[in-house]
Amino acid sequence: MPRVLTKKLSEIAKTIDGEVSNPVHLDLQITNLAVSPEHSTQNDLALVFDQKYIKNITGIKAKAIVLPDSVKSQIPSLDVPIIWVKRPRIVLKKLLDIFNTKKFKEEIHPAAVIDPSSKIDKTCVIGANVFIGAHVSIGKNCLIYPNVTILDNSEIGNNVTLHPGCVIGSDGYSYVTEEESNLEKARKGDFNFKTERQIQHKIQSIGNVVIEDDVEIGANTCIDRGTIGSTVIGAGTKIDNLVQIAHNCKIGKDCLIVGQAGFAGSVSIGDRVVAGGQAGFADNINIGSDVIFLAKAGVHGEIPSNSVYMGMPAVPYQEYFKNEKAMRRLPKKQEKLEEQVKQLEIKIKELEERLRIGV
Repeated sequence: MPRVLTKKLSEIAKTIDGEVSNPVHLDLQITNLAVSPEHSTQNDLALVFDQKYIKNITGIKAKAIVLPDSVKSQIPSLDVPIIWVKRPRIVLKKLLDIFNTKKFKEEIHPAAVIDPSSKIDKTCVIGANVFIGAHVSIGKNCLIYPNVTILDNSEIGNNVTLHPGCVIGSDGYSYVTEEESNLEKARKGDFNFKTERQIQHKIQSIGNVVIEDDVEIGANTCIDRGTIGSTVIGAGTKIDNLVQIAHNCKIGKDCLIVGQAGFAGSVSIGDRVVAGGQAGFADNINIGSDVIFLAKAGVHGEIPSNSVYMGMPAVPYQEYFKNEKAMRRLPKKQEKLEEQVKQLEIKIKELEERLRIGV
């Protein structure tokens, strides 16, 4: 059970834009947030938003309960005070903001390695074993966790958070052969492959990475520098752990990119795009704004704005479900077809027998 600072119920209600059910409870002291409603104790404040807990509300042993306005008619009379809220999803965020005891001191850890040519605002927090290369710029109020690597010429805006192990500005994955490679042949439909060795020559990356304001990048995520020019992460974008963003990608503003998603080189996506876990994007494609890709979507072509895609290859979700239903009906259709063929064979044999007798 997480320990938090003691707060009055009235203070909590004000912070989360809620209303206490009975004014007599306004001065009630809260010191703990329940891990979950079912495990709450008489010392806890419990957030009850899931319908399965709402149905069993009388069994919750919390000192006070936060509930959404929309379920008022479902709730019986309770002995514990209730804070009614309009926007449940943001309540936990607001509570943790005021109760958070994890504070970071504005400092650079002595074990960090920073090139003297780099410019770092004095309000930044930089953890142990961070490496910052030459001519890097970092704006205000950035939090850089231990073991982050920021390579030469990277530009990082204000209020950026980089979680442990992420790498900003690594070389792009770009190689070329002297003669046409088998991959190039395959793309043209020529499968007359060469079987001898082909030396891959590295294409150097001389560009950089630009991370705009209010971006958060998860642990062990890698963002490659541009081959020529910049790889750009737009303002407000939140990137999960273990994401790969290749050279010269342009990620729009306020995007949500979930763990293990991967972007090949020169992908350009608009604003407010959501990429679910393990979604993959082929190189040199353009994605519009306000697009949602569900988990494991395989994206191989241009995608228009204001759409939802899923599947491999990714298709509009309505088409995906239509195809999925059709696929699930196939076994029954096959059984029916086999039975029809069987009946036809019987009728053909009967007809042949009649013809033979008639002759």
